[in-house]
Amino acid sequence: MFRVDYSQYSLTELEEAINSIDKEKYVENYQALMNEYSKREKKLAVYNEQTESQLESCEQNIKTASEFERLLGICFFGLIFGAPIGAEVDPNTLTGSDIFFSLLLMSMFGGLLVHSFNNGWTLGGNIKFYIAEDPIMFTVAQLIYAWLLGFSSTIFVLAIFF
Repeated sequence: MFRVDYSQYSLTELEEAINSIDKEKYVENYQALMNEYSKREKKLAVYNEQTESQLESCEQNIKTASEFERLLGICFFGLIFGAPIGAEVDPNTLTGSDIFFSLLLMSMFGGLLVHSFNNGWTLGGNIKFYIAEDPIMFTVAQLIYAWLLGFSSTIFVLAIFF
């Protein structure tokens, strides 16, 4: 009798084979098929467990990164330290391109700031900073984004209203 090597089958192919095999006629192959399927189920269960624990870890990072007090503090920092520097600019010297560039900077740094609050990681140089792995550098990157956002927002307000 021909013996099938089920170790090369995908999980879908194993399930199809289980549904289509004649259990009485191919007893040894059926047993080998069930053994291989059982091994795969165990591996799949371990993989699912690991994935769930990683998801829980990510959810905790996002929760920490987007706490209201943290969000308020970072944005307040940006306004406190960015606005005075932007306010030193003489509004009479601002042109239409200054409005464009201030809007561009606001969208760039505002987007990075929102992304970091939503996802629990941000960019700094060529590196991703995760709040769980390096909370200090993650916070420093957020503070820089907030400062630049406060600065560019002040320039925008000066260019539009003054």
